[in-house]
Amino acid sequence: MVILYRQEERFQVVMSEAAEQLHLVLQECVNRSGALTAMLISREGISLSNAGDTSYFNMIAMSALIAGMSRATQEVAKMVGEGQFSIVLEQGSTRHIHISIPTERTRLVVIFEDYKRIGHVRYAVKKTREDLARILAQEVQGDAALSLSRVKESTLNLIDRIFEAK
Repeated sequence: MVILYRQEERFQVVMSEAAEQLHLVLQECVNRSGALTAMLISREGISLSNAGDTSYFNMIAMSALIAGMSRATQEVAKMVGEGQFSIVLEQGSTRHIHISIPTERTRLVVIFEDYKRIGHVRYAVKKTREDLARILAQEVQGDAALSLSRVKESTLNLIDRIFEAK
């Protein structure tokens, strides 16, 4: 398993050991919080890792849309005089999304159903964010990079294909 992580205008390849650690941390978050799904995405909308059930949505589309939503929320924060909002909570009638920022370049997304569990979710996310930040700080390597323009082009092509299929 290989995931991509952006640092200083370049995407880095994080090899299988770190990818497995990220997955385990996300799975622990799902278990601890009772959530359906936990995802780690880049702020550009690339899915880096996930745990739990992802069968009920398109991972590529969800990652891209969450990244766009996160960017819009960042601009709203600036408009009201904040640098950024560190947590965003979207409450639906049956499913809810908790989005937080483990590192400047990543977003942690937790999808859960029972809103009464929000305390469990927030507690699990706090620990998960710390673990993810530690793993990503240790594992980012400069010698296996892809150019940002190539990854952007690939991502835009994927998004185009998603919306053409509908």
